[in-house]
Amino acid sequence: MTTKKTNESSPHTWGPPTNWVMEHYDDDVNAPWSPLPEPLTANVNAANPLEFDLFWSMRSPYCYLVLDRILALNATYNVKVNFRPTLPIAIKAGGFPGAPWYRWNYDMVDQHRVAKFLGVPFRRPNPEPVVQYVYPPDSADLTMPPETDQPYIVHLTRLAAAAQDQDKGLEFLDHVSHMMWDGTTDNWPNYLIEYMDRAGMDGKATDADVRSNPDKYDAILEENGVAQHATGHGGVPNMAFRGEPFFGEDRFDLFFWRLQQNGLTKCQEAPAALPTMSWTSP
Repeated sequence: MTTKKTNESSPHTWGPPTNWVMEHYDDDVNAPWSPLPEPLTANVNAANPLEFDLFWSMRSPYCYLVLDRILALNATYNVKVNFRPTLPIAIKAGGFPGAPWYRWNYDMVDQHRVAKFLGVPFRRPNPEPVVQYVYPPDSADLTMPPETDQPYIVHLTRLAAAAQDQDKGLEFLDHVSHMMWDGTTDNWPNYLIEYMDRAGMDGKATDADVRSNPDKYDAILEENGVAQHATGHGGVPNMAFRGEPFFGEDRFDLFFWRLQQNGLTKCQEAPAALPTMSWTSP
C-alpha cells in the first residue's frame, strides 16, 4: 500500500509558493506545502459578510453567463463582492498562443447551449469587443492586430476599472454587461455612457476621466492582475474566496458550497424569488 508523504518525512525542496494553488498543490504523493485552511467560525451577518474577489473580463461570455447568479448571491446572502476587472487573455497574450486547435470553435458552440440551459438571454456583442481573426472556423488563426488597433476592449476595461474605483462594480455589470450580451442592443459602444448613468456612475464624467487619465485605470488593472496571479489561476470568471480560486461559471455551485462551509447566511431582507439554480435549493 502506498502511503502519502508528509512534510515531516519528506521536506520540500522547492518554494516558497507564489500563489494559492501552488501552496495547496496536492498530487497524493508529495505533501502540500500547507493544508487547506479551516472553515471560518465567526458569525456571518450584514456587518461581517463573507468577502470574495470577482476577477472578470468584459469580453468573456462565461463571465456574462454567471452574472445573474452573482447578482442573486449578492442580493440574497451576506457577502461582499470585490469586483476586479482584467484585460482578456487575448489582449494580454496577443491572441491565444498555444491554445488547442479546437478551443475557440468549441467555445462558440458551448456558450450558446450553456445560455439555453441556464435560461439566460444571450447573443455575442455587436461589435465584438476584441478585434481578432476568428472566422472562418476552418482556418482562423486567432491572431490579432496590435493593441493600438483595438478600438473597444481597452477603453471598456478601463471603464470597468472606474466602476471598481467608484465601488459600482456590480451595478456596472448589471447594466453594461446585460446591455452588451443579452441580444437587445446593437452598437453597444454608443450606449456605454447611458448605461453607466443607469449604474449610478455619471457616465459622461467617468468616460472623460478615463480618457484623460488612462494610467490611473491601467494601474488598477495591473493591481488586479497581480491579485489574480496570487490565486494561482489566470482565467475568468474567477471567484476567489480566502485566496482560493473557483474558475469558470460551472464552478459556481462549488464556490457556493465553500461559502456554506464558512457559515454563509441569508440577508434579513432577501428576495422572495431566486433564479432556478441548484445552489438555491434548501
